[in-house]
Amino acid sequence: MAKATPKLRFFTDANVPDSVGDYLRLRGHSVHRMRHHMPVNSADPIVATAAMRDNRILVSQDKDFGHQRFMAPRFASLNRLALVGAGPTLSSAVKQYMHLIELHWSHKSRKGARLTIHVKADEVRFRD
Repeated sequence: MAKATPKLRFFTDANVPDSVGDYLRLRGHSVHRMRHHMPVNSADPIVATAAMRDNRILVSQDKDFGHQRFMAPRFASLNRLALVGAGPTLSSAVKQYMHLIELHWSHKSRKGARLTIHVKADEVRFRD
């Protein structure tokens, strides 16, 4: 018997195209959109903290989210799906790699490890 696909909890940043959140929801995952929970101009550390407090994977399209400040101990539990590229390509890139993201997340979450996933057209990278 095949294992069920894990249901993940996502928090999409303001700059993430709705098509990405819509696709994640169609896959059966829980999606909270930042704009429904806080001002869209909220600072990145506040967005990261909100995602961590609700035990959600932050989906962002900001290069600065990879900045060293998010390596600080207070962000040790931040899990992130980092999208790289033009808006129209992001949804198809997420679709292309979603089965790998779900599989990798299932494995890492059992260990309680932090996970950062970088997705762009024709490429996915996992970083613990």
